[in-house]
Amino acid sequence: MEKADVLVAGAGVIGWSVAAHLLRISPGLSVVVADKAAVSGSGATGRAAGGVRAQFGTPINIAFSLFSIREFERFAEEVAFRQHGYLFVTATEAGLHAMDTLAPMQQSLGVPVRRLTPAEVRDLAPMLNTADIVGATFSATDGYLDPHLVCSLYEREARAAGARFLPSAEVLAFDGETVSTSAGDVACRAAVLATGHWSGELALRLGLDVPVHPERHQLALTGEVEGLPARLPMVVDINTTFHFRPEGRGLLVGYTDHLAQPTVTFDQPPPFDARFLEELADIALHRLPLLAEVGFDTRRSWAGWYAETPDRHAIVGKVGNWVVATGFGGHGVMHSPAAGQAAAELALRGECETFDLHPLRPSRFAEGELTVESVVI
Repeated sequence: MEKADVLVAGAGVIGWSVAAHLLRISPGLSVVVADKAAVSGSGATGRAAGGVRAQFGTPINIAFSLFSIREFERFAEEVAFRQHGYLFVTATEAGLHAMDTLAPMQQSLGVPVRRLTPAEVRDLAPMLNTADIVGATFSATDGYLDPHLVCSLYEREARAAGARFLPSAEVLAFDGETVSTSAGDVACRAAVLATGHWSGELALRLGLDVPVHPERHQLALTGEVEGLPARLPMVVDINTTFHFRPEGRGLLVGYTDHLAQPTVTFDQPPPFDARFLEELADIALHRLPLLAEVGFDTRRSWAGWYAETPDRHAIVGKVGNWVVATGFGGHGVMHSPAAGQAAAELALRGECETFDLHPLRPSRFAEGELTVESVVI
């Protein structure tokens, strides 16, 4: 039987971050990362958009973002972190009111967000139609990166420090002393559940209550766009959730459409629905008229998963014998440094000193104390 101090279930960006942070806190620790897949990062991690922002609606998400941004800044070149900012725009009074409420709260917590005029918006993103824009916010330390590189970075760090990867190993049980997998048993003192969109299904098999479900979201690449600004930010229209950022010579675009629906597929990526492009075009053309000229590259459009919870917040805490770090709902890559630190502290110390995890505690669902994250893309 294989032995370890800690077993981490899930070889995506959260799982490998947990492993790396475990070994930062306790060098020489014996860590095994197990996954039902044969290759790391083959689930939701590899299908993420790579956005990184601190412009959230709750203090805990902002705290996770600020911690994570500081870590990404240290590894900026390794993960292709481009701090070109996030630009949120609105064309409605409701959106303006939300900005009036959120921006001061974000600033009070250390987010360098500022309000912009339509003229300043055009300076940052000259291709935008700003005729109806009544408000905008921008934070220059936000940006975007390569999710694959983040996962690979944490895997390399963890394995260099001694972590072992157990591929094709589906977790079957954990009695507090031994994790049973389809590839054999692993004796361990602690176990971390970081299986993303799989977590709810796996938890049921383990006799746990972890309310996470997989939700399909879709992204598309445009054709080549000439003359893109060198520091074009991630742009988000909060009224429609239409968003885009540079990717190669084009733009990576998306929005939260009605096709973003729960899915029961786990072993294979959810199918891409071509209707997404038609609906995206209808919504996006008003804000980004150049789409009429460049179109979409239909060969490079895809669907992926969000690991969603009822209140759009992650679950980080103890459930049964497990430390759980899952349910990040589209910001798992973004928050992977903070998630890794928090879960590692819980697994080793039984508590987290870096963050107040009360808003993310697993028991909040049974207690009925939910605070819904409002800034969801």
